[in-house]
Amino acid sequence: MKKLKFNSTLNHKVNSYKTYEISVEKVITLYGNSFNRLKNDALNDNPYIAEYCDLMYIDSNDVAHCLLFLDYDSGDGILVESEGMSYARKSQFIPNARALVENSELTVSEQKLHKSLKKIADKIAELAHCGETSFTFDKLLEESDLDVKSVLRDSVTAMLREREDIQMAESQSIEVPFQPDITVEVKPTQELTFYCPLRIVREYDESDYEFDEEVMDEMEEIPSKYAVDCADEINDFIQDYSEPEEENRGLMVYFDNNPAVSEKVFSAIPSVKEINGELMGVFECQITEKLTNNELEDLRSHLIGQCSDGFFEGMEQHPIKTADYGEIYVSFWDDGKDWSLLTAEEMGFEQTEDLSEKPGMSMTM
Repeated sequence: MKKLKFNSTLNHKVNSYKTYEISVEKVITLYGNSFNRLKNDALNDNPYIAEYCDLMYIDSNDVAHCLLFLDYDSGDGILVESEGMSYARKSQFIPNARALVENSELTVSEQKLHKSLKKIADKIAELAHCGETSFTFDKLLEESDLDVKSVLRDSVTAMLREREDIQMAESQSIEVPFQPDITVEVKPTQELTFYCPLRIVREYDESDYEFDEEVMDEMEEIPSKYAVDCADEINDFIQDYSEPEEENRGLMVYFDNNPAVSEKVFSAIPSVKEINGELMGVFECQITEKLTNNELEDLRSHLIGQCSDGFFEGMEQHPIKTADYGEIYVSFWDDGKDWSLLTAEEMGFEQTEDLSEKPGMSMTM
């Protein structure tokens, strides 16, 4: 038997263990050093605990309503009941907590699949002890009572129902010709828009300046208020530069930090627009429900990363041909103190609340 190894805590000379029925109200995955900060300084204020402190309490039936924080790297967890405070007033380290979460998320169909596969494995082991060494899996599958297609279909449907952006998902258990196997309805989307200043430059035109080697090695900056007529040309270039997989979700196809944000934010489409007489970078995001403060910051951090090191780091190195200024270079990023990425609300603009009054979009498969 393989040795079992995991991280845990050990209490010294514990007299007894009082247990509670635990109800995990929310699972929050932490990245980088965020989990270690919570683990090593549990009594310090934590923004995630503060944001969800109203979810944590112990009710009259001794049920402890808690948050479970997961470490993205190790899979370990910390269970927290803050008693209304912004720090881990009651907490417990849970080794390999991700396995508990994943096991609890198994649908009935997935559990059936696991049991059926285990039966097949047991049968192979039995026959191997009787001298057989080679097996045809299709034959073993035929001999089992497992309907793989229906199990997979029902599992996918159950997963869809758990998503933040799905309003309804149903599977058709009876096979009817020309009828869909799965019917899906998504939640209506709202618009969340971010804005950032642009840096627009071009090479100096030797015909406009006396030759100066120091000047010619630099780039001429074009004030954004003068570049508003270049908006269509820049947007056409952004669209041409985009990869095919970005067509529907834009820059959200590269987001992998927080599953809740990935499900709530369907798309983040970059462009440039004239705002109050100046050309600005714009990210139009389609969301299915309001983001929490931490989720908003996770999304903002992702978009800032795309401005500085991701999509736009590559794009800004390519010239854009314009009628007014010749070849220009457009950057969505500037490491100066005046650069920021702000929502419409933070900019003082009125944000469109709902893009559609009609029910969510339906899809059949």
